[in-house]
Amino acid sequence: MQNQRKPVLIFAQSGRFLAQSATQAGYTVWVADCFGDTDTLAATQRWQQLPALCELSEKIVLETIYKITLGQACTLICGSGIEILSDFLANLPSNVDYVGNSINTIKSIKTPSTFFNLLKRLNIPYPQTQFTRPKLSVNWITKSAKGMGGIHIQNLNSLSHIADECYFQQYISGVSCSALFLASEHSLTILSINKQSLDPNPEFPFRLGQIEAPFHLSKSSHQNLTSIIEKLVSELQLVGLNSLDFIYTATDHVLILEINPRPSASMELVTSDSPIIQLHIEACLNLLDVNTLNNGSSFKSLSYLYADNDYLIPNNMVWPKACSDLPSDGTSIKRGEPICSFLVECCRSENENLRSITKHKVLSQLIPIT
Repeated sequence: MQNQRKPVLIFAQSGRFLAQSATQAGYTVWVADCFGDTDTLAATQRWQQLPALCELSEKIVLETIYKITLGQACTLICGSGIEILSDFLANLPSNVDYVGNSINTIKSIKTPSTFFNLLKRLNIPYPQTQFTRPKLSVNWITKSAKGMGGIHIQNLNSLSHIADECYFQQYISGVSCSALFLASEHSLTILSINKQSLDPNPEFPFRLGQIEAPFHLSKSSHQNLTSIIEKLVSELQLVGLNSLDFIYTATDHVLILEINPRPSASMELVTSDSPIIQLHIEACLNLLDVNTLNNGSSFKSLSYLYADNDYLIPNNMVWPKACSDLPSDGTSIKRGEPICSFLVECCRSENENLRSITKHKVLSQLIPIT
């Protein structure tokens, strides 16, 4: 396979699953992320710490790349959060071969005025969106194009200060969904349609708590969603793994929210004969063999466990098998921060019970910090 001998460098807020997938595909793996969780480190040969995304700059990104690559050739794959600094892709050192969407594509998607004007031109439905504050605050939310995981979304009527980069969108009730798709120059495959559930707290009322797949749309809405993705892929020249967030309303309508122009967390819910990072690389290079895809039909859920108190991870912590993104023993975790994630695969009726058991097994071992 092309690029098989080059190490893969993963840049992301959390690089764990991409690192595991690249290791499974036979690559030497280097990771730069914010956490350095124990299961991430187990899957990588080199690791570099990134600061919180709000503190990340192009200078820090490029300095980190120089440190971790040591001038050696590698393939760069960007994951969660890094798209907010897409300009650094134009200044990569010659030893780094980037695989993914172009800078222009990422900018078009992550510039709200450009993106929603595109949706309007293509006659793709979306919630009412504007860039000046609405006269009435009720049923309006604020969003940031730089945010992720729902923590950038706030109810407008609860805010006294609005950040400069925010835009305003009418709140629409319905099921929060995403579609993970794989695109190349000559092919497009929707890998999964997912339901997203919230785990709100007072500070972050739209915080993402769980992703489930498969989620079934009506036949007409599925066809409509497919047509929308085809239009966007063609117009934006999207390649590789991408996800599209949307609201599915009670009246059987699909309203588009945003595109994540890189591999997203929902890729953990996909079953494939090949490691999914290999599919991403081959799709970006137009080498994808669609016959390698095997979406599977089992029900899976990926949940995020957040701290309801300040905790310390004890020595010799025993993590349930379903858990990932594991902090090392002795790590202190502040209230509201993620403790871990866990993936459950079972029939839908048993899912909630298994999630509760897993959550209890983790929380019962943690040491509260008073």
